[in-house]
Amino acid sequence: MIDQTNEQLLTIGQFGRLSQLSRKALRLYEDRGLLCPALIDPDSGYRYYVRAQVTTARRIRLLRMMAMPLDDIAAVLATWDDDPATAERLIQGQVTAVEKQVTAVQLAARLLQEELSPDKEQKMSFTFTEAEHPAQMVVSIRRHIKVPAFHQSIEPTLRQLWSHIQEHGAQQAGEPIALYYGPVNEEDDGPVEICVPFNGLVPPTGEIKVRELPAHKTVQVRTFGEYNEFPKLLEMWNGLGKYVHEQNLEPNWDYDMTTYEIWHGDEERTMTICWPVREFVQAAA
Repeated sequence: MIDQTNEQLLTIGQFGRLSQLSRKALRLYEDRGLLCPALIDPDSGYRYYVRAQVTTARRIRLLRMMAMPLDDIAAVLATWDDDPATAERLIQGQVTAVEKQVTAVQLAARLLQEELSPDKEQKMSFTFTEAEHPAQMVVSIRRHIKVPAFHQSIEPTLRQLWSHIQEHGAQQAGEPIALYYGPVNEEDDGPVEICVPFNGLVPPTGEIKVRELPAHKTVQVRTFGEYNEFPKLLEMWNGLGKYVHEQNLEPNWDYDMTTYEIWHGDEERTMTICWPVREFVQAAA
């Protein structure tokens, strides 16, 4: 038995009140290794903390107020004493992510308000074009992956595909393509397939697949300026989907096709957002 008269030990209830954390939160942080009890009674299983742990608890509480994921909180705590610059960078990164999320919420609210008041002048309209794409061979990697891991994986994945093409004496035949089979964000993991068109003969290997993207038609829009980045990029995606719906166009999801982006290699990092359709507006009229 542990001597509970020891003034340095705090029960989970006492520590929770002192740190302003619930028992449920403390159990969660213990399970994730963020804030473990200083002592656990081997007989009763009672958990005890010490006052020095209140500082760590406060930091966790504040980081959670920033909506920081638990894995990132672990990284902040691990670098707090030995590498405060990294801890500060991680905190600022979360601030930026939250600011973008707030902007996305404001954007969604504005788009909904525009639908509620369709006669009111809208702030932005986009030019949607039609295009016919020939069949093309691609090397590709398809993954279930969330943001921000997806963004961090783009360059390494493209290098992997480019290297595979070059190793077999083939040539890149077009700009990279990202096909989305589901949403890719902080909660949804797609999947997403990154492709590079090529000419020549290239075998599949490991996670690298080789397949033909069929000839198809798309309605599409080219990004520009602030619309190249999240969250404004979502406005373009929303606008394109709304256009397809309002024009009564039938999406073409045959042959494992889906909505996709063509990534251009210009300095502005622009892209073309594409929605495969069976027929164009004129043919549908």
